[in-house]
Amino acid sequence: MKPVITIITPTYNHQDYIRQCIDSVRAQTYPYWEQVIIDDGSTDNTADIIKEYDDERIIYLKQENQGIYQLKKLYNRVLGLSNGDYIAILEGDDYWPEYKLERQMETLENHDVVLCCGNAEMVNKEGKLERMIRLDSIPQNLTANKTLDRLLLNNFITACTVICEKRALLGIGGFQQPSNIPFVDYPTWLALSRFGDFYFDDTVLGYWRHHRGQITTKNAFKMLKSQWETSINFYNNLSQKEREELKTDLDDIIKSKNRDLYDLNFLLGRKCLHNKDWAKSREFFTESLKGSHIIKFYSAMAIIGSFFKIDLERYISMVKRSHIDDLIE
Repeated sequence: MKPVITIITPTYNHQDYIRQCIDSVRAQTYPYWEQVIIDDGSTDNTADIIKEYDDERIIYLKQENQGIYQLKKLYNRVLGLSNGDYIAILEGDDYWPEYKLERQMETLENHDVVLCCGNAEMVNKEGKLERMIRLDSIPQNLTANKTLDRLLLNNFITACTVICEKRALLGIGGFQQPSNIPFVDYPTWLALSRFGDFYFDDTVLGYWRHHRGQITTKNAFKMLKSQWETSINFYNNLSQKEREELKTDLDDIIKSKNRDLYDLNFLLGRKCLHNKDWAKSREFFTESLKGSHIIKFYSAMAIIGSFFKIDLERYISMVKRSHIDDLIE
């Protein structure tokens, strides 16, 4: 039977994780899928592990390493080869609960939406829960404009929870990646929000692995800065009529991005405290003093403690973590 869903699985040196990724797909209660694993030049045993699987639904492609700034080519290569009517994303270090595809296909068959996503759990290298990534206060059905209002302020969609219409992806010209932006997910969700409505499922639909080798972990500031540029440029390229239909404006976007920066400095300061890098922690906490009142308070406490070489983590950890946690280890 023709696969209904094509799963795009980019991988690079995921020998420690790729088996769990593939096993979670093969365990799906919904069987009408193909998984196209595209290896961006792995130098470890990733390829050998993939080749152990004797399953005609698993397709393995390998290419020379092109890196994160060529992700659009990788994703769109698979999109062009896909046989499914729907596209799901599962990177080689992530995995799914067994009900994921079946649950989302029921949603897509019963709602006029172009994309369905849900909550995720962030897990560590061993697969142990670190925290829930929830779509807080988001109704199930959001119109295109309401989706864009939220997306412009924050990329709250975890890629491993997404299934979208192939028709819609082709309608926006495939996966999007502006020049010098090291990801495809955020610009693609923004573009899809102009194509149709989204559906948000308050259920865990994916496990996003957080580990030292990730691009997001290694390049926190670069990733955050790229999100700002993507959001602001997308807004500036909207027509006047489209802007007038939104509740979010450029000032809202800039305020949101500044809050993210202060939060990130605060969290990086905390990381330095853990490492007893007292001087470096003060640099980050000095920047986070520009943040909210609660961030200012705990940043000041941390700075004072650092002069006495005291780790005040047990106090400052009372601050609620933001989505910026996803960017650091």
